[in-house]
Amino acid sequence: MNNKMNNINYRPIILIANSSWYLFHYRNLLLRKFKDEKNYLVTLSPIDKNTLELSKISLHIPLRVFRSGNKNLIMFFLSLLRIILIFRIFKPRIVHSHTLKTNFLTTIASFIFGIPCIISFAGLGQISRTKGLKKTIFIFIIKIIGFLSYRKIGRNFLEKSSKRTSFIFQNKNDMKFIENIIKISSNKNFLINGSGVPDYYFVKSKNNRWEKSIKLSKNKLAINFHLIYLGRLLKSKGILRFIEISKNFKNLKSSVYGGIDKSSRDSLNKDEIIQIKKNNENIKFHGVKENPLLIQKNNFPILVLPSVYGEGLPRGIAEALTLGIPVICSKEASCDYFDESLVYIAKDNFLNSYINCIDQIIDDYLKDNLKQKIKKGRLFAKQNLSEHQIVMKTLMAYEHIEKVNRNLTNTNFKNKNSNNWITN
Repeated sequence: MNNKMNNINYRPIILIANSSWYLFHYRNLLLRKFKDEKNYLVTLSPIDKNTLELSKISLHIPLRVFRSGNKNLIMFFLSLLRIILIFRIFKPRIVHSHTLKTNFLTTIASFIFGIPCIISFAGLGQISRTKGLKKTIFIFIIKIIGFLSYRKIGRNFLEKSSKRTSFIFQNKNDMKFIENIIKISSNKNFLINGSGVPDYYFVKSKNNRWEKSIKLSKNKLAINFHLIYLGRLLKSKGILRFIEISKNFKNLKSSVYGGIDKSSRDSLNKDEIIQIKKNNENIKFHGVKENPLLIQKNNFPILVLPSVYGEGLPRGIAEALTLGIPVICSKEASCDYFDESLVYIAKDNFLNSYINCIDQIIDDYLKDNLKQKIKKGRLFAKQNLSEHQIVMKTLMAYEHIEKVNRNLTNTNFKNKNSNNWITN
């Protein structure tokens, strides 16, 4: 971000999400960029194991808004009240929210004060694919977000503020889906593909043998490749399908990196994991690890993402491409962004389709076609998916929202140019 933002006033930028892990893991470079440029930075998120690290680069305020599973309306309104009070105290110049529940709360609070706002949709998840009442409620919430995003409470109570909010999407499918519900004009949208791969991934040495000149025979390779699952242990993210695929290769070791999501009924629980381990000795659950694809030591790794969750843009795929690891994924996980020149896409979500993809990887390896695919994937990731590039695009969205709102009159905050903003 250039210095123009630093000259506007002393008000902070506020970033909000439903977990500290999300902000620290996916917005780390963005936060550090703000800190380096001496912006006042506040983060709002629930307390978890990453909160302490997050508090080192921002003023962190705990927020009791979790991913899912909490339908308590009292807690919802208490969370909304807390956000409203925080906005009233800190008078932010920009608010950037992530994930549906926090987006909904942020939209309401920023509407009250007329605050310039960026709403990020980091994947719509399962709810966009549901039917019946849940789908109706989801669409209703999106419509409220759309209605309030372009309005504010002013002198005449309800005033239009068509430039106050911008939206960030991680893939074209989500953008089109939301645009059809709330009719967002294209000049208020930013398509920013994912959160980006940290730069240190691009300087690490190759950690596998798929590209080596000396090849294994088909029989030897068939007992040496290693399947990897990466993500929360949700059934909709394909953990059960991955286990089924691994069962088909009992002579091979498989690795699962990811944790239980206690906030989701869709998640595996401890008892289920114990039973899976008991019946499948070839599958190892590593839990949550930092940079699992970097630390894994297998010579012939294959990342498998059989997800039907509704991903934004899976960072695991981007990381694997960067490291030269072949990727097998569902059509949903490809997000219509990664095509078959980069990854292997299962024709459907049945077991045989994934086994066919594994067979195709082995065949491409033996025919020396895989090397070119890996090379193309690495170049694609470097040109499009580095964290630095994603942050620069995000900062452009910040600069845009500040530019179009430069003359915004906010009647709810007095003495808005005062350096002693927090005392006014």
